Amino acid sequence: MGFLNWWQSEKDELEGSETQMDLLGQSQELAPPRKRVDGAIVFRRFTKAIQANGGDEDAYQNSIVEETRELFDCVVDELYQGTGAKRGRRNTLPQAAQEAYMVNESLSANQLEQLEGTIGGDSQRDVNEHIQSVVKQQSQRTRKWLPW
Repeated sequence: MGFLNWWQSEKDELEGSETQMDLLGQSQELAPPRKRVDGAIVFRRFTKAIQANGGDEDAYQNSIVEETRELFDCVVDELYQGTGAKRGRRNTLPQAAQEAYMVNESLSANQLEQLEGTIGGDSQRDVNEHIQSVVKQQSQRTRKWLPW
């Protein structure tokens, strides 16, 4: 399936059939609201995918640690200190680092969304580790495309 076919089916599913009357009193379909995608939107989707799979705060934190280690070959604090960025504010990281996070988190969210409802375990720790494993594997694949 190509993007346009996928988009049309997603659009129909998400929007339903919302319409409004034009000046002549005829019904016309409403255009969906659009907004620019940025790092914050991608990050929110990533964290929602973790939560939707049963991950808790530990799953989120540990996934970020693994992602950073795999993408940048350092820990989170080293990344922020080494680049002069402000801890906890990704928008202060260099553009290349922000882009790497965005690409990886978008791909990781895709994978986690496909797994939604299938990640299980005997404990919360098992669920968290499975989520972390998915993010780590995706980070390893993403790293191969990065220039460093």
